[in-house]
Amino acid sequence: MKSKLLLPLLSLAVALVAHAQPSDLLKPSTKTKTKDDAAATRMGEYKGVRHALGIADFTSREGFSFEESSKENMRAMLESALFATNRFVIVERTNLEAVIQEQDLQKSKRAAKADDVAQTGKLRSARYLAACTVTEASSNTSGDSGGIAIHGIRLGGGSSKSAIVLVVKLVDTTSGEVVASERIRGEAGSSGVSIGVSQHGWSAGLSSFAKTPMGQAAQDCINKAVIFIAEKMESTAVEGVIVNVSEQGIIINLGQNYGIDAGQLFTVRRQGETLTDPTTGEILGKSEGAVVCTIEVTSPREKLSFCKLKDGEMPARGDMVVVK
Repeated sequence: MKSKLLLPLLSLAVALVAHAQPSDLLKPSTKTKTKDDAAATRMGEYKGVRHALGIADFTSREGFSFEESSKENMRAMLESALFATNRFVIVERTNLEAVIQEQDLQKSKRAAKADDVAQTGKLRSARYLAACTVTEASSNTSGDSGGIAIHGIRLGGGSSKSAIVLVVKLVDTTSGEVVASERIRGEAGSSGVSIGVSQHGWSAGLSSFAKTPMGQAAQDCINKAVIFIAEKMESTAVEGVIVNVSEQGIIINLGQNYGIDAGQLFTVRRQGETLTDPTTGEILGKSEGAVVCTIEVTSPREKLSFCKLKDGEMPARGDMVVVK
């Protein structure tokens, strides 16, 4: 009896596949549950001053093979998730080589002179750098035996689970010191009847990668990494410098892009002395410079702010400003 029922059902499934358009086979079910990938990074509304943060290319531990395209996708996911928190100014590092090449071209006599284009010495720097290393990755799939596969299209019950382990480090770019480190594990799993195309690897682009079990595990890792980074940076002072002092006022290199508002107060200090190890020459940090004054933001612009002296003596160009 079972065999008599199975044959018509199988014939029906084959007929549906034969007559369906390829695009129809790839359409997700209307019952598919979706979620916001960045949900776990939502830490509440933030209106404070933002940190400048660079993001290094993802690496994998020595002796462990992990696709370069997947590492590039994870780096893009981390950058997007950090930006979405409204807590960071992301300093571009992905295309840094291309930017430097353009600056070198502008310096040469092979390009038309332009005063405001590709000038050297004007790349924005970041005091801290997020560096991530993939140490483990696994992908196990089960439950496919009950499905039907025709020309790479699989219909049937199935489940898959993937996991990624990431070591996230915050590095002080001044000294090269690792100021914080965390081992993070991300997991993903899915089950149920599905229609999909068999794929090998995750190099089809960020959108395709994010939909794979490995991409979901990566997103889980990224969400946890963002929370770790944000919490560690909360206790770190936001710093800037005095770029000019004139009749127009005191100008600092922090503006609206850093979340600076009118009325914001800054403590101004002299630049401290760089402390190095006399035996190795290693930079250990900086001594804390003397406090000069307090300044108040009167007119924030996109990338700078005009301030007035609140108390103390008039600062000088190059003095350090710290959020009060």
